[in-house]
Amino acid sequence: MSRGIYTLTSGMLTQQRKIDISSNNIANMNTAGYKKEQAVTSNFGNLLINKYKQNGIYEEATPINNVSTIRTVVENNTIHSQGTLEETGNMTDFAIMGAGFFAVDKDGQVLYSRNGSFNIDQEGYLALEGTGRVQGEFGDIYIGTDKFNFAEDGSIIVDDEVIDNIAVYDFPDYNSLNKFGEGMFVSNVQPDLVDYPVIANKTIERSNVDVTEELTGILSSQRALQTAAQALKIYDMVNDKAVTEIGRIS
Repeated sequence: MSRGIYTLTSGMLTQQRKIDISSNNIANMNTAGYKKEQAVTSNFGNLLINKYKQNGIYEEATPINNVSTIRTVVENNTIHSQGTLEETGNMTDFAIMGAGFFAVDKDGQVLYSRNGSFNIDQEGYLALEGTGRVQGEFGDIYIGTDKFNFAEDGSIIVDDEVIDNIAVYDFPDYNSLNKFGEGMFVSNVQPDLVDYPVIANKTIERSNVDVTEELTGILSSQRALQTAAQALKIYDMVNDKAVTEIGRIS
């Protein structure tokens, strides 16, 4: 009886966690460069079911199967597929075509993002608002004006002179990336500088969130949660009845 209660309770917690993740994805559907998350579930501990056979004074146990009483969310898996590209007409908007990340310096810490919705800060540097300055091949990119030209290899051109290139970095293993806020990542692994990046100007990459898919997942999880809650009530009623009626019989 208690095994069923554990299973149902863990199922409710897991479904609620899935709903929370999908809700967060939907909340960030308009965040440029945001990458959706998926819940990865796993069994938490297993029980071994044995078949027992008496052989004289000895008892032999033959394993039949494994069963888990609890299933839980073990991690959030980030999906790094490319989002839809949208032309904005804004000169300081950029989108990476293919793999890679922009680098942004936040108080000495380098963050990586697909969000290319930049601006020119008060000191004339290319920056991601609320985060920090965008990194070029020579560090912070000083433009000093919103009148500049751009080449798709990342070159920023002012007065017919290339002042710097927007740096694009990539990682051999995206599992080394950890989320640092919405749409931002941090890593202890040194990334590789992409030699020949392709960057679209006056364009941003939207999130890769599929609203229909997320809403379908939320509805499915809500139904599973409600079903588990009803079954848990039945378990509670049976337990209550067993305690009161067995006590009355004795």
